[in-house]
Amino acid sequence: MVHDPRLTRLDATRLRVNNGYGLDVVLFANEQVPVEGGAVTELLELLDLQKTVEQVAEVSPHSFNETPTIKQVAITPDFHKARGIPVGTVLATKGFVVPQAIGNDINCGMRLHTTSLQADQITDNLDELETACRRIYFEGGRNIPMSRNQREALFKNGLTGLVDSTPRNQTEGLWSLFHEQDIGGTLDHVEQHGSLKAERVFGLNDFMGPSDRLSRDSQIGSIGGGNHFVEIQRVEKILDSVVAHTWGLKPGMVTVMVHTGSVSIGHLCGGYYRDVVRQIHPTMLKHPDNGIFILPQGEAQQETSALFWDALNNAANFAFANRLFLALMALDSLQKVAGDVEFPLLYDAPHNLLWKEEQDGEEVIIHRKGACPARGFEAMANTPFAYQGEPVLVPGSMGASSYILVGQGHTGSLCSASHGAGRTLSRGDALKGHDEEFRKFMETFRVVTPTDLRRQDVRQRQDIVSKKLEEIKQEAPYAYKGIGPIVETLTAAGIARPVAEVKPLMTIKG
Repeated sequence: MVHDPRLTRLDATRLRVNNGYGLDVVLFANEQVPVEGGAVTELLELLDLQKTVEQVAEVSPHSFNETPTIKQVAITPDFHKARGIPVGTVLATKGFVVPQAIGNDINCGMRLHTTSLQADQITDNLDELETACRRIYFEGGRNIPMSRNQREALFKNGLTGLVDSTPRNQTEGLWSLFHEQDIGGTLDHVEQHGSLKAERVFGLNDFMGPSDRLSRDSQIGSIGGGNHFVEIQRVEKILDSVVAHTWGLKPGMVTVMVHTGSVSIGHLCGGYYRDVVRQIHPTMLKHPDNGIFILPQGEAQQETSALFWDALNNAANFAFANRLFLALMALDSLQKVAGDVEFPLLYDAPHNLLWKEEQDGEEVIIHRKGACPARGFEAMANTPFAYQGEPVLVPGSMGASSYILVGQGHTGSLCSASHGAGRTLSRGDALKGHDEEFRKFMETFRVVTPTDLRRQDVRQRQDIVSKKLEEIKQEAPYAYKGIGPIVETLTAAGIARPVAEVKPLMTIKG
């Protein structure tokens, strides 16, 4: 399928991205995975980053403690064009950070819970479940009062800080479920325990609220827009019985998958650092043609760098908590329909974040934008996944199957896998045509949005209905690659191995 002369096929699953810098850039895609030419162009423009690094090092060598360079680039099969840096790009750098290489939705990621329910226990009550979900997500049912002390602890120390700062007698709203689920006991099922250390809270003083009372905010427990969702699913098929048994996955089981990030908190931090890296760019150099700037990690930029890591970790910590509360909201809805429900956490991991890791005896910074970690069992030592490998959550397009895989620690992919199917149409193009296909899709797919399309008074307002349907249409299945070739590529390349296929029963969209 791939005929782009800028790419050279190495084998059934790998393509070399030819570039003038001699950088090690590999795209993982089998013959059935479509590769967007515009995304290749955007990737090649991104690689001009190496020229920027060399120029900054030449005129400002004191900004670095070591020779800066791009060490390796891996591209996942859901690769598609974005705004300057393609989704599916994994970048290993030495001596500098590229804040734009994780986007503004810092720590966007996936969370998956198994349950004690079988699908047939809720399929006859989907109307009731939809009503419960709409109320808690969109109609004022969300109730997460927090103190200033709790928010500060969350921003500085993540989920560990939130657990330590929440008294047992705080039970209003979702806090009763928070305590019942023993969140502190689940942190080894969250990447980095969902707890990234920050010395300060950056730019969020007003958001943290008053010091003398509990307050509520509009961000914690919010799904966000675009391709973010909360999904009630059923396990359709077990593909690796040994790992599935270990992880508690069974055919017909109800699962809950959450896909979101740091929403406006991340946009605040990410937007600020877009401006900072422009300001510290050497004045004697023109701005990079690709608009991508670097943040050197040397002593000369030590203060700026420290503030960057604090802001990044503030936003990432918030995102871990946001996914947690969105999951508890789904649990609350399920219990209203089905009674008591067991709700163990399988895994929570980011796919828009930075990691400091060792590679060939030296520290590198791994940037993942729309790519989830897929480490093998050795890297998962001292975790519940030490004998299998890291859980990898790969959602399909809206209404399609999603997959739970286990990471294989493939160093050629920088131990990274796809975070989804990947777009083939921009959101604007998805709105053009496909009307009959979209109509049939909406007849069979149950999507819960802030606009209740079941209500007669709402259906009479065609302006409201049309606007909401446009938002859904931007994420319709035909706008995305098929999930099958994505998973087949990950499997054949040795990046991740499928454990289970899950299918949606109901999807909640912001």
